[in-house]
Amino acid sequence: MTGRGARPVLGSTAVFLLVAVAAGDGRPAALPAGWHGVWAGTMTSTSPADKATEVPLVLAIEPIAGSADLTWKAMFGTGDKAVVKDYRLVPEKDAPGRFKIDERNGSVLDARLVGGVLHSVFETGGIVFTARYELRGDAIRYELTTAKRGDKTAAGQVQNYRVEVVQAAELRKK
Repeated sequence: MTGRGARPVLGSTAVFLLVAVAAGDGRPAALPAGWHGVWAGTMTSTSPADKATEVPLVLAIEPIAGSADLTWKAMFGTGDKAVVKDYRLVPEKDAPGRFKIDERNGSVLDARLVGGVLHSVFETGGIVFTARYELRGDAIRYELTTAKRGDKTAAGQVQNYRVEVVQAAELRKK
């Protein structure tokens, strides 16, 4: 629509194309800066027998100089008994919202950022892990579940998984 004092109106297709071109510049889509920092809290791990244990959890997410990659370092517990997972979060080129979690031991996991939630699902040793990190205001909500293959249901058409361990923490920036 044009006329005196009127500005041309872009159709929805044109707007979509402009957004697609702007997002597809070939650079990996970074994790938003709000995620960056050192986050800490207490993780509760609930066993299959409903026994809950608590351990400190620290998650460091920091840009790596000269790279689009980020550190993704988690420390569960403290002192000599601490378990440290020193990974890299690598944005996939030309795939906004998609990442690789490089465990730096030969294992590389897929992850996807959707609406402020980073999701990852993987299997090892017959156990399925579902990890979820959600940036919610000034906190990161972490959840991890493990599940083992159960019986098939619905005349063998649906594979059931039995949830075993559930871990959860709310982490705040230090």
